Amino acid sequence: MSVGRKTALFSAAAALVSIAIIASSFLYLGLPNLTQSSYQGPQSVLAIQLTDPPHVPPQTTSLTLTYSSLSLLVGEPTGTPGQFNTKTVPLTPSGGSATLDLLKLQSVSQTIATASLPTGSVLYSVTFTETSMKIDIGGTVSDVTLASGGSSFTVTIAKPIALSGTSVALLQLNPVVVNTPTGYQLIPSAVGVVRASHTEGEDQVGSQQQLSNNDQNDLDHAKGSLASSILSLSASAVSPDVTILTVRISNTGNVPVSLSAIGLAGTFSIVGNPVCQDTEPELGIVHPMIVGDVSTTTTSTQTQTSTTGQHCDLPNPDEQVVFVPVIPAASSTITTTASSSTTTTTTTTTSQTCSSGTMSLANGIKEDSHGGGLNLGAGQCVELTFTGKLTFGPYTVVPQTGPGQTYTLNVIASNGANEQQSCTMSQGKDSCDSQHSDNK
Repeated sequence: MSVGRKTALFSAAAALVSIAIIASSFLYLGLPNLTQSSYQGPQSVLAIQLTDPPHVPPQTTSLTLTYSSLSLLVGEPTGTPGQFNTKTVPLTPSGGSATLDLLKLQSVSQTIATASLPTGSVLYSVTFTETSMKIDIGGTVSDVTLASGGSSFTVTIAKPIALSGTSVALLQLNPVVVNTPTGYQLIPSAVGVVRASHTEGEDQVGSQQQLSNNDQNDLDHAKGSLASSILSLSASAVSPDVTILTVRISNTGNVPVSLSAIGLAGTFSIVGNPVCQDTEPELGIVHPMIVGDVSTTTTSTQTQTSTTGQHCDLPNPDEQVVFVPVIPAASSTITTTASSSTTTTTTTTTSQTCSSGTMSLANGIKEDSHGGGLNLGAGQCVELTFTGKLTFGPYTVVPQTGPGQTYTLNVIASNGANEQQSCTMSQGKDSCDSQHSDNK
């Protein structure tokens, strides 16, 4: 899995390529301590491993994550068959923190911590408490924040199993890093599986192992699946600077997923005439506004009146609009119609109950947003609406919704359930007709 194939947001799914194990190429500072349980019965060893680089902007050379602790949510056996006591097991790096360069996780797994747990325990999730994230793009180092807010993200184990002997929790991190008006943000997405150890030395912190075909198959089968669509996209008839966006997201897989963020890529127009400082009057021409993945979006230009010495810092070409979901408030029944043509036309109507809720800008107020994501069980769906002003620094922008304008909806969720949906605006309505969908 080469970095080049992963630089574009939601690039085509890459096949993992076997490479030599090069432990020295992985940046790892500070090793977590082996944590012993107070349980006095037989103990099993659990090794925590990471694999896979994230989706990052072009020309990214490193993405470093510094964390102060790992937190394991486990169920310890009580002695009664099928009964467990839930417990949080903290793992603290020696020295107080550990730093990883996530771009070094290519086709290998890295052991970052070990723990001793009672035999028969079940691992449910692993939570990272991050203290700093930085990205190096073309030699420029910038801070990265979590788009969902807060300072922690959780990897849920898809199919928990009882621990015995030496086991491995393999965590595949595949978050997306996007450039927003307030800086680079990381949208968490990950999937985790537990298996028996099959290689000597896997429980040694700092060791690297080649990712096997079985490992990749386990991760692939644990991933979730989503379907999404833009139901409506328009500027408000009452306030032309207000955008209204409604999307529908359905869990089409067999495992629960947690929605982390929704990205919108397309063509936007600037509202108003912002006044800023500059010394070059020719910059009164607003440069193309490209929102989203530069490989899939279109551009829009608009001329605004300028006086000598005035212009604004313009959005970077790889920026996109990023929203985070808010807890659903109600349910509604959605009716879908499917038709088949033979000698006669048969129409089948089915009903699906969707929750309804709202979205907020990722760079806006997050107090009421679902910091840990919005959970969707298998077969569940949700309709999320954003109503408000879209801002890029000094700009307020609105979508261009004329016939033929294209937009891309990027949905990022847990268990690797990421999806990209492209659509085209149609004549006489504000909905976007789907063109193609890709699960990433």
